[in-house]
Amino acid sequence: MQLLDKTVEMRGSQILNMQSYQAVVCQRRFMAVTTVLAWLAVIPLVIALATCSWCIIDFVNIDNEKDAFVPSLLSSSIRFHFQVHVKLGTWGEWRTRQNDTAIFTDWIPHFPAPPESVLRLADASLRHFHRAQAALGAISICLLLGTNALALYTFSEHRFVYKRLCAFMYVITGVCVYATVEIVSQSVDEWRTDILTKNSYDAFDFEAQKKYGYSAYLALGVAATCILAAIAFAWGSHKQKGDHAATVDLEIEDRPVHYGRD
Repeated sequence: MQLLDKTVEMRGSQILNMQSYQAVVCQRRFMAVTTVLAWLAVIPLVIALATCSWCIIDFVNIDNEKDAFVPSLLSSSIRFHFQVHVKLGTWGEWRTRQNDTAIFTDWIPHFPAPPESVLRLADASLRHFHRAQAALGAISICLLLGTNALALYTFSEHRFVYKRLCAFMYVITGVCVYATVEIVSQSVDEWRTDILTKNSYDAFDFEAQKKYGYSAYLALGVAATCILAAIAFAWGSHKQKGDHAATVDLEIEDRPVHYGRD
């Protein structure tokens, strides 16, 4: 509690302007709350990247290709109708196929490359979507951890530029997380583009049947938390000058720094 009073409430500091001091305490409380939320946001972000529920698509597939999971079809030329349920993840997807006689569930990895037997994933450009999602997801975790550490640092080092840098980094982190969600969403539309290019018939509109799963909602919640934290640190980054400064410590920290020879 004493540490909280010293770092957030700035108890024991020499007050220069009571009105400014009350405003700064309010700002620092908001910053502290959003910092705690941002640290907690690491957990749902890890869960989102580790689970396969970013996008859920249900469609009907006409399968007349060889399928390792349906041995009875290996030598058949009959077209079979399958109800397909796909749950997309960062590292792969779960596919459940069902017809009148059986249900087949299998894991399809996206790395190092999807199986060639899955035609909708055979497009070379689609692999770039998978790689971009995985890369941005990993970058987002690193940025979030680093920015959270910087946020804690701003409570001991009061210079305004650190708070502005922290706000900027939270914006970048939020954008990266949101971009991860958008990439997996756009990869679904790439299925249809590839099928239309390679086939003469009208492709099924996967985009119309797409819906977000809990992984995407967790990621969007993390992005919203980052933006909220950015607002808090931007609000608390006002420069403390002269008699308008809240405390002596803040006034000293925010004085201009001149580099070079005297």
